[in-house]
Amino acid sequence: MKEFSTMDACEVTTMHCGGTIARLYEPDNEEQLKELLSRLDSFIVIGGGSNMIFSDSTISTPVIRLGKGFGHIDHQEDILSVGASISTAGMLGYCIRNALSGLEYLAGMPGTVGGALCMNAGTPEKGIMDSVLVVDYMDRSGLHSAARKDLPYTYRKGGFPPDAVVTGVRLDVTTSTSEQVRSAIEAQQEKRRSQPRGYSCGSVFKNPAGSAAGYLIDKAGMKGYRIGGAKVSEIHANFIINDANATTADIKALISTIKEQVKVKFGIELQEEVRIVD
Repeated sequence: MKEFSTMDACEVTTMHCGGTIARLYEPDNEEQLKELLSRLDSFIVIGGGSNMIFSDSTISTPVIRLGKGFGHIDHQEDILSVGASISTAGMLGYCIRNALSGLEYLAGMPGTVGGALCMNAGTPEKGIMDSVLVVDYMDRSGLHSAARKDLPYTYRKGGFPPDAVVTGVRLDVTTSTSEQVRSAIEAQQEKRRSQPRGYSCGSVFKNPAGSAAGYLIDKAGMKGYRIGGAKVSEIHANFIINDANATTADIKALISTIKEQVKVKFGIELQEEVRIVD
């Protein structure tokens, strides 16, 4: 198991901000993960870092990032088995090569499969939990397997117990052709190519029922609004871009201002999709 005594938070998140992680552990198998959980009173789990922002201070809570040993992938007929540390892009590449359809809606999403499961990543219409057959996760009591129906998942929430570390999943897929799967993935990627470039965490806020966060932020006059090195994207208002060495304090202040302005104009309380670790 790899252990890092210190790690800059900007190196492990796509927003590229934050202070110092005091301890980062990278277990490579279930035995190492079980031993690690048995001796940690608390911990933070990170995948690809595309939906997490760390504070500007030193993060004393240990951080766990699953290693390559959790990056397996294979399939049997219409069941795709995937380890939590494999990237969503890597999983979709496997689907193209093996003509497996059903997960194309995840195309263009950064991060790992484990992270996608924890936040139920997907489109407004469908999240990855809708494709789950069984999820494997570990906590201090050991390894567990849970069917989709037994997990209280919701929009942008996987429904896993506290202190659970997702280790793998079996997903429902269908047999197709490589050409059809590639075409569907490329079509989904094309939709996402218009999204802002630069350091970001993707969508900052969840879409409220019956509306879109980006639309509300735009109509509240916040496009291009800046605090320090953080600004609301002019391309998509639900993106905050770190374009000038933004601190996490800048980003948090901008998030607070956005919420205030949307509440004043529309009476709607936006809820963060990104996780901010203090």
